[in-house]
Amino acid sequence: MRYIISYVSTVNPNISNSDMTALMDYVRLNNNAIGLMGILIYSEGNFFQILEGEEQTVKMMFEKIRKDYRHHNIIKMLDKEIISSSFSESRSSFTVISDHYNQSELHQFLKKEEEHNPEHYKSISYLAQKFMKFN
Repeated sequence: MRYIISYVSTVNPNISNSDMTALMDYVRLNNNAIGLMGILIYSEGNFFQILEGEEQTVKMMFEKIRKDYRHHNIIKMLDKEIISSSFSESRSSFTVISDHYNQSELHQFLKKEEEHNPEHYKSISYLAQKFMKFN
């Protein structure tokens, strides 16, 4: 069964920029390796993440995140089984966006979502754009 968890959290203020870069690189590689799909956005000391995949994998990853000292004030927004994926199996790479990276990656992601997942696009787009505070 497919499963999705979405959350926002505050980043531990003691994390250095190099630690943050290492974390973002690790998330991208690890999540792809274990079959998680979704997106992680970092902006102004906060994370917004959507994790999607097999139920056991998603729940295991969220438990790991809950125990991670780099996160606090975690607010879970979505936690449920899903019938159809928000993220296409054919485009399964896990996307990581940071205010240290070019925001064009997020625009590309949202454009793909609008085309391939119009039923989920509005809510994902709204949250992502509010989170990144696009001009």
